[in-house]
Amino acid sequence: MEEESLTDHLKDRPLHLAEAKKSGRKIVGFFPGNFVPEEMIYASGAVPLCLIQSGFRAADAGLAVMPHIICPFARAQVGERLLKENPCYNMMDMLVAPITCQHMKKVAEIWEYRGDLEIFKLGIPQQYEDDFEVEYFINGLKALRGRLEAFTGNKITDEKLGKAIELYNRMRELLRKISLMRRISPSPLSALEFIKLNHASFYADPVFMVEVLESVYQELRDKKPAAESIAPRILLTGPNIGNGDYTVLEIVQATGGEIVVEEICGGIRNYWQSIENQGDLLQSMTRGYLLDRVPCAFLRNASKKRFDYILQLVKEFNVSGIIWYELLCCETYDAESYYFTEKMGELDIPVLVLESDYSTAATGQLKTRIQAFIEILEGVTE
Repeated sequence: MEEESLTDHLKDRPLHLAEAKKSGRKIVGFFPGNFVPEEMIYASGAVPLCLIQSGFRAADAGLAVMPHIICPFARAQVGERLLKENPCYNMMDMLVAPITCQHMKKVAEIWEYRGDLEIFKLGIPQQYEDDFEVEYFINGLKALRGRLEAFTGNKITDEKLGKAIELYNRMRELLRKISLMRRISPSPLSALEFIKLNHASFYADPVFMVEVLESVYQELRDKKPAAESIAPRILLTGPNIGNGDYTVLEIVQATGGEIVVEEICGGIRNYWQSIENQGDLLQSMTRGYLLDRVPCAFLRNASKKRFDYILQLVKEFNVSGIIWYELLCCETYDAESYYFTEKMGELDIPVLVLESDYSTAATGQLKTRIQAFIEILEGVTE
């Protein structure tokens, strides 16, 4: 029932956004990566939308203005604006672009060059452990707050920001509780179902989304446990899972595997940590969005921390194998996959590295490789 309610809400979301714009609210889009504080956008009175659409058609359209060496997800963001078919991309009044990898930086620059959208570039330090970098990020958040206040005409008070943090913390908490349920065998919901829920949280009204997650959590708690599954338990890691990029998830499920947890830098909401809602709230958001999280590959000194964290997830979720899923031309993750695979091999944890450009032409090869990997895992777990 809740799934139908959420589906209907997302279907009607463009209409809701149009009504919000008529009433004077601004629509503020932002790129994924979990560096842009939605709470601040929400506290300004604007509607936050994370831009996570993926797919070969949009990525191919992006080739009109970007070279093929730019990753498919980045090209898809440009392609969505060129195609003019997605209302979430069409109705934006402002874009907040975290400057992470060079690919997403170029997307922001191309959108800025076209000149039809307010652009704010949020600098992300490549190092994140020293006072200098922390101060740099805080100053960026201060500048973002000022720009949002000027753009919306609304003051972002600590009271408004605190209420927004409370709301989004509840959303993160519920996603965390639902995800932790996947530690049991079989998981009460599939990876595809969980990631679609996660993706919906970027588009849905946050108050409505919290209500949905409350119901989903209660429903899963009340669900009668099924017989224990013998399907190999898999961890999925990599740079990005966009909305609609579900081929690997579907193939794993269809060929007898079970993805039980993900460690993905972009396209999935980071729900493992909440934001401290007291004291200096900019300091709290800096800790939550920069310091206390698992670092992405483009950050220096990130590999060891993420490797150790994934090992922790492997143990906690009883994982027997890992799928490393990256997009074509994602050079930081591609370079790191060698180190990661070698280190996991030393611990006898099988790893399958997959690369995609969203093309359906490679689906057969993906299916063959995933099927062979699951057969290996079935032999390991017997």
